[in-house]
Amino acid sequence: MAKFRYSAVRESGEHVTGEIEGSDRSMVLGRLSEQGLHPIDVKDAELEISAGSMLRFGGGAASFTEISVFTRELGWLLKAGMTLNSALDILAKESFSTSFGGLISTMRADIRKGKSFHQALAESGAFPPYYVSMIEVGEASGTLPGVLERIAIAREREQKIRGKLVSALIYPSLLVTLATGAVIFIMVSVVPSIKDMIEGSGAPIPDQARFVISMSDWLINHGQTVLIGVPLVLLLLVAVLGGGTMQRLLRGFGMYFPVIGSLIKKASVVRFCRILGTLLQAGVGLPESLKLMLPTAETPQIGRTIADMATALRQGGNFLAPLEQSRIFPPLLSRMLAVGSETGNLTQSVLQVTDILEDELDRHVERALTLIEPAIILALSGVVAFIITSLMSAIISVNDLAI
Repeated sequence: MAKFRYSAVRESGEHVTGEIEGSDRSMVLGRLSEQGLHPIDVKDAELEISAGSMLRFGGGAASFTEISVFTRELGWLLKAGMTLNSALDILAKESFSTSFGGLISTMRADIRKGKSFHQALAESGAFPPYYVSMIEVGEASGTLPGVLERIAIAREREQKIRGKLVSALIYPSLLVTLATGAVIFIMVSVVPSIKDMIEGSGAPIPDQARFVISMSDWLINHGQTVLIGVPLVLLLLVAVLGGGTMQRLLRGFGMYFPVIGSLIKKASVVRFCRILGTLLQAGVGLPESLKLMLPTAETPQIGRTIADMATALRQGGNFLAPLEQSRIFPPLLSRMLAVGSETGNLTQSVLQVTDILEDELDRHVERALTLIEPAIILALSGVVAFIITSLMSAIISVNDLAI
């Protein structure tokens, strides 16, 4: 029997991965269902090199932008009347990266062997579960060009949000880096020369000056270790946890920071709404949509909320209760979804609240920029002022002793 790697969701909403033996993919899907698992992705583990592994370990994972451009252009070609096979042939020769172009060629070859488009996407390992599911719905309903257009619009808006967050954080990050470098330069180059004069005088050293001197000594003695160790630890965490898991943990941790945490929270909520609205608009049911969204949750908190919503739906309870109890999602979202659920217009309610929250995020980014930069300047100015006043107090004590 062959070995298959699988990714699935338990009844509780937990996302699991592993390996299982079976004669073919259909048999594996049946065995997973018997174990109470809902398969998301199943592929042959014994293939020496798959398209997905080439992307992950060769030229790197397919970028968010590449997948978005591929989706938009494929939708255009299909809407123009071109066949899927011809469209993929054209896109494989486009100016994508070598690895992504090879992936498109592999998917085209799989389709020519009789596989469906969504199966080829799933086996590539480069496309998220909700993307694959929407393509499957589009193929079944004969509306693939329209579904691709909806996916492209959703991804472009998500990319726009990411761009705003990056732009909002670039200048503050650069400011922090330069200021931190200046403080380290003072502590490593300036403080030691003053330290020799202060300690050589025999005068009592004030506690603040003693603290600054001890920090300077520590940086001189351990600075090289920190400079090498921190990047190595980060690389180790990424290797052990995986890039996606590491990003989710960092986002979850970043939510607790003032101002920046609020930006991360609002952006994650907008992404949640955008993906949910796109899935519902494509014809995917709410239970299936939540199941597909669980592996793509940007933070552990959002993942728990999605799992709780899915559990409430299965048990016939109020699926909006986890949203209302969560500290991440705004009350407006649960109210709008409640109205949409009662009126039978849930999809439109989700899309409408997404637009509202996206506009709110734009305003919040502008306000955050006006707050973050002065706060950083004041904080780092305070650090430099503390160092200077501490050393000056020690120098004054030396002069008093001389007098």
